[in-house]
Amino acid sequence: MNVMILDADVLVAELLEALISGLFSRAQIRSYRSLAEARNALPVVRPDLVICDWDLPDGRGLDLVREVRRQDREVPVLMVSEKVDRERVLAAGRLQIQAFMPKPFTANAMQEKLKSLLPTAAVNDGPHMSFEVMLRRAHDTQIYLPAELDPAQVMAMLENAGELSVGDLAEAWKGQPAVTARLLDVANTSALRRSGEPCHSLRDAIRLLGIRMCLNQVLALALDISHRLSDPVLKERGRHEVAKSTELASLASLMGKKLGVDATLCYTAGLLHRIGELAVLSTAQQYIDSGGALDDDDIERALHEWSGPLGNVLKVAWRLPLPLRNLIGAVYMLPRGSGKQIKVVMRAAWLMCNDMEESEECQRLLGRLGLDGASARPPV
Repeated sequence: MNVMILDADVLVAELLEALISGLFSRAQIRSYRSLAEARNALPVVRPDLVICDWDLPDGRGLDLVREVRRQDREVPVLMVSEKVDRERVLAAGRLQIQAFMPKPFTANAMQEKLKSLLPTAAVNDGPHMSFEVMLRRAHDTQIYLPAELDPAQVMAMLENAGELSVGDLAEAWKGQPAVTARLLDVANTSALRRSGEPCHSLRDAIRLLGIRMCLNQVLALALDISHRLSDPVLKERGRHEVAKSTELASLASLMGKKLGVDATLCYTAGLLHRIGELAVLSTAQQYIDSGGALDDDDIERALHEWSGPLGNVLKVAWRLPLPLRNLIGAVYMLPRGSGKQIKVVMRAAWLMCNDMEESEECQRLLGRLGLDGASARPPV
């Protein structure tokens, strides 16, 4: 299924992409910021679903819909608009626009509207592909990580958004790699356009996006029905990966604080260092959901071969700042001659978390930091 999104607001477009991917796992999504871009792409894309804003910097979304209707009188169109009046509703009706959504909208309301336009089961039906092909496709397109989130809990937070602070959200989500990655991705899209300075931490991302936008983005993750780990083997492995990520994040942050380096950056790098493994597990779940079968050897082989490539794709696709990407890389391999203390912290913490504290490398790195195993670890 091909989906075309036309909205000049980057944050809104990102939210729409997350919601669509959550509902329709095989959707190919293309986003455009101007009417001219969307018009040029229309003959090639030939969308099965169009979502566009009424008001654009270079025209009206209605102009795109007219061209869509010349191609296809039946393709579903969802119009979003900050202004909803009788004139606009009548104009939409004349072009057979099936749905109208006022802005701002909530993630939950938008998801329900999308479900009414395209039944999920019908869209996700399709030819079966091999696990290898699905992994390659995940490498070439957008990947979403499995998130353990309760939509009802996020909705309750939205209802009380006025009483929540940046610190409240940062504390609630500090152990969620998928949430951290998603908010860094969206925040850096906006931050780099505004100031050229990237966000490096979950707290920075929440502060930049604002409480309500963050809650809507996280609700989109919570509503994602296609990338959660429901297979018992995958779910258990996913819990293991998240636990190892949190363990490294906590230890590296503690060591960073003792040494006076950026503990927040250490925590973020630790939390995201296994995103490749989570992406493999998410793809495995999609494969099983499509009717495929995997044994333990298949999963282990995929984790060995694809965790690195998928992790690297995500670091770039989510616009993670270069210092953060380099710090994640230092977890697995410390560049020869690296004198940066923060990178040594990440590598030493990883060795300690993987039962290699007594190894020659770990002892040498701890010596460079002026620490020993006992002083590096949190007090019991």
